[in-house]
Amino acid sequence: MSRELARAISALENGGASPAAARPALVIGITGPPGAGKSTVVDAFLGVIKERVAVLAVDPSSPFTGGALLGDRVRMTNAGPDVFIRSLASRGHGGGLAPRMRDVLSLLAADGYATVFVETVGVGQEELEIASLADVTVVVLTPAGGDSVQAEKAGLMEVADVLILNKCDLAGADRAERELHEATGLPVARMTAKDGVGVHEALAAIRSVSRRERPAVLEGFAVDHLGIAVVSLEESLRFYEGALGMRVTHRETVEHEGVRVAMLDAGSSRLELLEALSGESPIAKFIARRGPGIHHVALRAPNFEGLIGTLKDSGARLLGEPRIGAGGHRYVFLHPASAGGVLLELIAHE
Repeated sequence: MSRELARAISALENGGASPAAARPALVIGITGPPGAGKSTVVDAFLGVIKERVAVLAVDPSSPFTGGALLGDRVRMTNAGPDVFIRSLASRGHGGGLAPRMRDVLSLLAADGYATVFVETVGVGQEELEIASLADVTVVVLTPAGGDSVQAEKAGLMEVADVLILNKCDLAGADRAERELHEATGLPVARMTAKDGVGVHEALAAIRSVSRRERPAVLEGFAVDHLGIAVVSLEESLRFYEGALGMRVTHRETVEHEGVRVAMLDAGSSRLELLEALSGESPIAKFIARRGPGIHHVALRAPNFEGLIGTLKDSGARLLGEPRIGAGGHRYVFLHPASAGGVLLELIAHE
């Protein structure tokens, strides 16, 4: 069965169709600075858990093959017959995870795995996606002086549910535990994972955390504006502003998109008139193909970064990476093929 599961995951990584949505009962995210002993901590847990458990370990990608550099975690010596371990290549995916993670979790759930550990590639300024994926996010640190600073800079203290202070046989463990608890108010579980010390206590701390209520996918969304491609901004404004009596609230030229923009107040939403700056502008090409008219629908999206990660995992086709647009807001477009034939713009709800 594990071979069939491995083949199914490989098919996903190679662009296969998404399975039926499902979710394991408990997804535990493990993250922290390089060298903190994340894999050793997970291996220690595998030695005491008596149920079927899966480990997804995200590794950097090989620049030659695109696969995971470290391969399956052979250093996890406690993996028995009831443990499934799979290394997943990050393949340039931001957030510390790999593409299609939610689809992989669906496969694991369908195969009967109730508990899944997800170990991230490491700590970075944008590697916070684990918090939107996991039920419990565990940050592994050591008494080393820079660990907590590095984690705090990466924003992990804000998304952590449990802190594990590993390598407590090193000097400074008592002070580090005290400072971490005072700074965060979070439970701090002490471990020396390589010796199996503190494993049961750390696992109990993880299981005692009330699992995060993940908001419904559409909760907090709102229509920001309707984008309308026009041949001439001034001529169009004679109708919208002059005849209809709508009010222009903002005008701007967005050079990198090749458009001149006028925003009109429409109550809780807006109309965005878009005039091409040149024949090479996407708006000019749109008008040449279809004529003037509705170009896109824009939604204000909560948890913008987490949503982008979810969309990437699902295989949705994003048109580039998020960037700054009119009004200084971050946005990204979603290809019509992924949104029922509509060009969808997602705007960070900040």
